[in-house]
Amino acid sequence: MRWLLICLLLASCATAGKGNSIIGGLTDAGPGDGGDIPGPDASSIDAPANQVTLTQTTSDTITIGNSFVCFSGATGFTRQNSYYRVFAPGDHGVTTTLHVFQVVFGIELATAGSGGKQPAQVKLGTYAVTPQGTTLDPTQVRPLSSVDIQVRDGTGTQMVVPITGDVPPNTNLIVELMIPDGLADGNVFVIGSNALGERKPGYTSEPDCGLADPTTMQSVAPGSPPGEVDIILTATGTD
Repeated sequence: MRWLLICLLLASCATAGKGNSIIGGLTDAGPGDGGDIPGPDASSIDAPANQVTLTQTTSDTITIGNSFVCFSGATGFTRQNSYYRVFAPGDHGVTTTLHVFQVVFGIELATAGSGGKQPAQVKLGTYAVTPQGTTLDPTQVRPLSSVDIQVRDGTGTQMVVPITGDVPPNTNLIVELMIPDGLADGNVFVIGSNALGERKPGYTSEPDCGLADPTTMQSVAPGSPPGEVDIILTATGTD
């Protein structure tokens, strides 16, 4: 089955939760090592010239074998995984209301049990405080909008998701990519990432692997020492 490809690409597994594991392949691959897939042009939606993309990674290259995921040890199918980034629009020169119109995320591997695509959801919200420590506080999130999507099978790709939401001045934006439990449908999803550097951390929550609250990828990454997992997740809007 295709999920075996993950085990071949990824270097280490760490048990986390009854019957579920975090599988990860935090390789040493860097630019030009053969495992990097440059991200495609994500500007597929027309927008005015004053658009701004909020990004915290230094590159949108996807390094195969760099991400980890909560999966079922019995079947290899992924359980519920969510991925987050919290953006301060002011860090990107935005001082007025930001009108978000799209989110882009990286895909290291997506394999649906049937039909060639699997469900997911993208959510926008505001985050009331400046993130501190290694976890986010869900009570500080105020939802703005959400959209249900279908992720097509692929490796080393990006998906552009049209979604709208207005972020007031001096307010943090939180973006979540939620991948539902794929156990019953036989789905596998591994988010795209690299180890090329990030300005602020990305987060994950994996309730079946013991991570109920969003926790920084770096603090829970497998390996000793843990590898760097800079998830590809951006938001674009106009001000």
